Amino acid sequence: VSTQSTGNTGKGSEFEGAVIALIHLLATRTAKVRGLREAFYRQNLPNLMNLMATVAGFLIVIYFLGFRVDLPIKSARYRGQYSSYPIKLIYTSNIPIILQSSLVSNFYFLSQILFSKFAGNVFVILIGTLAESGYLLDQIC
Repeated sequence: VSTQSTGNTGKGSEFEGAVIALIHLLATRTAKVRGLREAFYRQNLPNLMNLMATVAGFLIVIYFLGFRVDLPIKSARYRGQYSSYPIKLIYTSNIPIILQSSLVSNFYFLSQILFSKFAGNVFVILIGTLAESGYLLDQIC
């Protein structure tokens, strides 16, 4: 977001961070609207639209983390006694993160094997295409 290192793109030296690039573009460009547009829609470097989408994603997740569902519970022993049991709508812990990362890594591993064996198959191409000269791909098969 605020990396101060610079990289040489086709238009000259630019800051890598989106916020620093915005400040730099607004300070150096004579056409401020063009500099603002360039800061929002840079192609090969982080831009302000990426930053705003990330912040919006975090805010949406934080909003949904506050939801909870109350399940009504009726007692089988005592007639007419009701209570509720609150359950969070989104369960957050480290176990779902670990399971998701292992699922993605297993899918990637399987796709590498399938691509090395059946590179011309239509279903394998739908999963994705990989570089055939990769070190890991040569080790797997």
